[in-house]
Formats: sequence, structure tokens, C-alpha cells
Amino acid sequence: MTSLRYKMGFSYFVIVVIGLATSVVAVYNFSTLRDTFSLTLHDNYESVRAAQNMFKALEQQDNAQLSMQLTDIDSAYVRFSIYRTGFLAWLEKAKGNGQSVREKIVLDRISQNYSQYNQFSDSLYHLLQIRGQTRAASSFKTKMIRPVFDMLKEECFEYLAINQDAMTRTEERLNQTASEATLTVITISIVAVFLSLFMSIRFTRSIILPAETLTRSVRRISSGQLNQKIDVNTDDEIAELSREFNKMTERLRTYEQMNIQQLITEKNKSETIVENIADPVIVTDEHGVLVLMNQAAAAVFDVRGTDWHGKFVRDVVGNQNWAEILELGGTRRIEQEHREPLFAFTHHDLKLYFRPRQAHIVDEHGTIRGVVTLLQDVTRFKDLDRMKSEFIATVSHELRTPLTSLSMGIDILSQEVIGSINQRQKDLLAAAKDDTERLRKLVKELLDLSKLESGKYEMKKELVDFRRLVADAVRPLRLPFEEKQILLELNIPEHLHALSADPHQLSWVVTNLLSNALRYTEPGGKVRLTAGEENQALFVTVADTGYGIPQENLETIFDKFVQVKSSTETTPGSVGLGLAIAREVVEAHGGQIWVESQIGVGSTFFFTIPTVLQTGA
Repeated sequence: MTSLRYKMGFSYFVIVVIGLATSVVAVYNFSTLRDTFSLTLHDNYESVRAAQNMFKALEQQDNAQLSMQLTDIDSAYVRFSIYRTGFLAWLEKAKGNGQSVREKIVLDRISQNYSQYNQFSDSLYHLLQIRGQTRAASSFKTKMIRPVFDMLKEECFEYLAINQDAMTRTEERLNQTASEATLTVITISIVAVFLSLFMSIRFTRSIILPAETLTRSVRRISSGQLNQKIDVNTDDEIAELSREFNKMTERLRTYEQMNIQQLITEKNKSETIVENIADPVIVTDEHGVLVLMNQAAAAVFDVRGTDWHGKFVRDVVGNQNWAEILELGGTRRIEQEHREPLFAFTHHDLKLYFRPRQAHIVDEHGTIRGVVTLLQDVTRFKDLDRMKSEFIATVSHELRTPLTSLSMGIDILSQEVIGSINQRQKDLLAAAKDDTERLRKLVKELLDLSKLESGKYEMKKELVDFRRLVADAVRPLRLPFEEKQILLELNIPEHLHALSADPHQLSWVVTNLLSNALRYTEPGGKVRLTAGEENQALFVTVADTGYGIPQENLETIFDKFVQVKSSTETTPGSVGLGLAIAREVVEAHGGQIWVESQIGVGSTFFFTIPTVLQTGA
């Protein structure tokens, strides 16, 4: 059997040999080009450099001669000698480079003229040392030294030009050599490409043709035609692969026959379970398209027929607020807005209440593909809560009269109207008075809460200045804060929009939150009330450094008769109606109230009240 490994290895071997041959030719040509460039360019470059430095040294010597005429003769002559040494060094270096006949003639002339230039320069130095010979020295330099100096400059330029011409000729030779090398490499590369293409095509055809036959058969199998049989007339791994595919299709046919009926049974079972769930169930995909809805949900949303399948939930459910909750993340958005996710329906003159519960449908990659929403029927609990509220309201109302009579009787006895009493009797009457007042407060709170919940309490709304309202609410609390040594901070801007609110009820909310903060904060702590405006609403926070509220109590802290006491608290408190009443008052004003807390750090209560936009005249 001629395996694919052998075919691939042979083809790669041929391509590698072609590539190596091409690389060897290219390396040889460019190596020749490099050697030619190195041999010719180095000498010419050094000669040009020598010519430039000799010219520079001549200029420096001429400047030194001028300095001898104008300044200190000896120091200038020392510099002249240094520059002369440099000129001679570069002249020797130029003679050491490869020289043509013309270069040799020019260098000989430079040597002769420079010898004469040095003699004249020494004569100038001796002449300048004689007093009164300055004019003669200047004339000597002009007539004798200057012509030799100009001649040396011309000869240096000539030597420079000779080497520049040589570099130009070298460049031409290099360009010619590079062109020849490039042409050779291109020719060899073209031949190598054609050879590689030929071998690749031949190798590819030996694999692609059987692979295409295999692919066509596999595509028919993937479309569901499991009765296909793959026939590949090769003697390699592809033939072995086709035999394994034939075995696989045989097993797939058997598996399909076994499981289709089982899958249908499981699907029908799941749909039957969902259909017979008493609570409404709705399933949507990640885009909000309805996938499943049981009869209970169809009855609640008054959906008839089966044409709802595949439609957006917003198009099927009439109320857009309900549709928003039924979509992906609907209940989470409502909870983040601190609203209670509760449905209220009127069905056949009956008021029904449902609490939504959502679960995500996640694929194997953790991507959310849909959401299942179960509407839990809480109508019974709402009715029980209403009955309880009515009962409490009735009992509280009936308690007001006897409590008033008890309070009046205690006051008469305490004031000794009908006779004198001793100190122990006074103490007992004072304790009875305190308990009576606590009961009267409880009855009042129960009646207020009952009125707020039933909607019977009439809010006496008027324009309220929140800064003044807080000042009035805090005034009776100043002394308790000072006695407990707790710092009370108020951070309220001067210019806030007015509120349309019941000042008595809103003041009660502020007082209740501050009193709770005072009660649960240790001496030396701090309570801060902050107000501001966000999104056309008053945003108020009351933060303390008290015990904090456990996380498990944050959800129920605003419920009726719920209290969170520390293990060390011994003083009697309220019965847990303050925050429940505060929530009713805030929500009756169209606002929201919530809390954030951390044990050992403190609690922060938040509430919002819509503001009244003011237009100035």
C-alpha cells in the first residue's frame, strides 16, 4: 500500500531540494556581489576620507599661520606643527591604499609641494620672530606661501575627484553585477516555482479526488441519508477512512431507529407537564420571542389560538410593563429599581396577583439561550394580608376608647384628684402611663398603616421646602443626639426644587429614619442626612455607623412587625411598624425607599420623592 505519508514525504522532499538549489545559486551570486563591493569600495572610501582630511588639515594650518601673524607666535606655531603631523599621517594613509598610476602621480606632487610649503612656513615663523618684520612676513606669505597653498588644495581636490570617479565606476560595475545576479536568481526561482507547482498539483490530485468523493458521500449522510455507502478506489489511509465511515453510518442508522421514538415521547412528556402546571408558565428565547406558553398563561393574558408561537412577547401581551418583566432579565431590572415584581390582573371580576420567578436556559458554553418565567399565584396571600390589615384596623379602632379611658384614669390618680397616694403607687401609675402611651402609639401606627394600605388616608399635599422640613423634624432630636454623644450631620443644598407632599407624613419619615439611626448607633458614632436631586426627584440618604443589618434581613426590613435587634439590646422598642409606614408614605408620594447595610460598618437608607419643576418669572 502506497500510503499518504509516503506521497507527502516524497513531494516535500522534491520541493525542499528545489528550494535548496535556488538558495545555493542565490547565495553564490550575492556572495560574489558582496566580495566585489568590499574589495573596491573600501580602498576608494579610505582614499576619499584621506583627501578630505588632508584638505581640512591644510585649512587648519593656514588658520594657524594667520594666528602667528596676529597673536602669540609660539602657541600658533605649535598648533601649526600638530596640523602638519595630521596632514602627513593622512598622506601616508593615502599612499598605503591601492593606487592607480594617476593617483600615484598626484600624491607625488602633493608630497613635493607640501615639503616646499613646510619650508616656507618655517621661514615665515623665523621672520615673524624678528621685530619690525611683520609687513615683510605678510608679503612673504602672500607671494610665496599662498601660491603653494592654493596648489596643494587643487591637488587634494584632484585626488578626491579621482577616487570619486573610481567609486562611480565601481557603482556601475556593482549595478551590472547585481542585475546579472538578480536575473539569475529570478530565472532559477521561476523554474523552481514551476517545478513546485507541478509536484504540488500532482500530489494534490492524488489526495483531492478521493477526498472529494468522500466529502460528497459524507454530505449526503449529514443531510440524513444514512443509507449511503462510501466507495473510494485508493489503497491508502482515505480508503481506510471510508471503511470506518461505512461502519459509522451503519451504527447511526441503528441508533436513529432506537431513539427517534424515545425523543418524541420525552418531548410530549415535557409539554404535558408544562401544560398541566396550575401556575402560568411562559418560555421565551434570548430575543424575547415566545417559545412555549401553557393554558394557564394563555388564560391570564387572554391569548387565544396558537398563532402566538414565534412572535415577540411584546406583540402578544397587551400590557408593555408585563411584557418587560417576561423578557430576559425583567425581574432583575425591577428589583434593581427597588420595585416589587408583582402582577395584578382582573379576571372575571376577580383580582388576581402573581409573583414572577425566572430561570435561564443555558447551553453548554454558558450562553443564555432563553428564559422560563413562572407566575406564582399569590392571590391567597394578598387576600390574607388584606384581611389581617382589616382585622388589625378594627381591633386598633376598638382599642382607642378604652386606652383613652385608662389614660384619663391614670392621670386623675396621679394628680391625686380623688385622694392622696404614696410614692410606690406613683411609680406604679407612671409605669402604667408609659405602657398606655406605648399602646396608644401602637394603635395610632396600626391605624395609619391600615389607612395607607387601603388608600383611605387622604394626603394633604402642598408645596414643601425640604430644607425647612428637615430643620423642623430634627429640632426635637437634637437633645437625644447630644445626650448619647452622637454627631448629627446635615448636608442639604440651599436651592432645591419644591416638593408636592404631605409635610406631616414626610416629616414623620425623616424623624423615623433618624430615630432608628440614633437607636442603633453606639455613643461616639455619626449619623449623616444628605439630600440632592437626580432625574427630577429628591434623593435623600440617612447613613449611620451603627450595628448594621444582616443581609438576610434586608429583604424583609420594610415588612410589618419586623424588627432587627442586636444581642445586647435590652430597651423596649417599637413593634416594627415604622419602616412599613415609611415605605407606604414614600410610595404614596410616587417615590421609592430601600436600604444598604454591612454588619459592623453601618446602614444607609435611601428614598426618593418626585420634585415640582419651578419656572421663574
